Amino acid sequence: MRPALLLAILTLPLAAEPGGIFLKGSRWSIVSEGHQFAEGMIVDRENNLYFTDVPRSQLFRIDGKTGKRTLLDSMTGRTNGIAQGIDRRIYGCASGDKKIYAWSPESWKKSAVAQGPPSNDIAIRKDETIFFTDPQAKSVWRITADKHQLEKAAQLEWNPNGITLSLDHKTLYVAEFFSKHVHRFAIGDDSALGKDTIAFELKVPADGKGFLDGMMPLADGRLLIGTKLGIQIASPQGTVKPDPPIIIPIPNDLPRCNYVRSSPDGKWLYAAHAKTILRRELDPTFAIAK
Repeated sequence: MRPALLLAILTLPLAAEPGGIFLKGSRWSIVSEGHQFAEGMIVDRENNLYFTDVPRSQLFRIDGKTGKRTLLDSMTGRTNGIAQGIDRRIYGCASGDKKIYAWSPESWKKSAVAQGPPSNDIAIRKDETIFFTDPQAKSVWRITADKHQLEKAAQLEWNPNGITLSLDHKTLYVAEFFSKHVHRFAIGDDSALGKDTIAFELKVPADGKGFLDGMMPLADGRLLIGTKLGIQIASPQGTVKPDPPIIIPIPNDLPRCNYVRSSPDGKWLYAAHAKTILRRELDPTFAIAK
């Protein structure tokens, strides 16, 4: 195990990267490595990073001050995506156990809040309504805030993967994994989902399969998302002429970027690449979610 956060690795020449995103002279550094498939990142207000290793059923925390890696749970039921609720608990998609778990931040003991379909990624509204994706059944599910009742929120014609909420929590964004599209659903007062429309269009390889995955909204309305081509920053569709997506290349021939997060203080960008999690210092002017 490597306890230090800042283990420098080589990266692509700066000339090959878009400007205005990273602090001048910054480089990618290794946060954690040696995983089978690292996923589902959260960065809390203390800059602690939480993530899962799906096949190994592990949940980790990287201390924001020391860089120490701690194994919080070694029996997560193949938990994939995770999200933090307003109760500070960490909720996760335990696809292997077909449950949604919640971990207490004091004891790290978990309890099931729902049981039923397989799950992939998760988003939690301020009113505590939970949404999660089920790629196998091409569905989005909802767990109600009041009774934790499990309900199918949307039946789709495509495979959903990453999921996130707009900053005002009035819109649900769902990534179509094998495509170039992220879809938009308005959320009603009763948490029902509205019409499926295209929210963002990403760049994809020649085969059209973008492998669109973990994502988050930015303060300026754009979307930050992990894809097969690397991290992308996309402008919303529906404008007169949306800007083309910005691609941040994958360093060192690592696998696709399967999850991306920025820290709440706007200082760091974190990227998961299967066996390795990286981070890099952001330019202070870069738009982040507040």
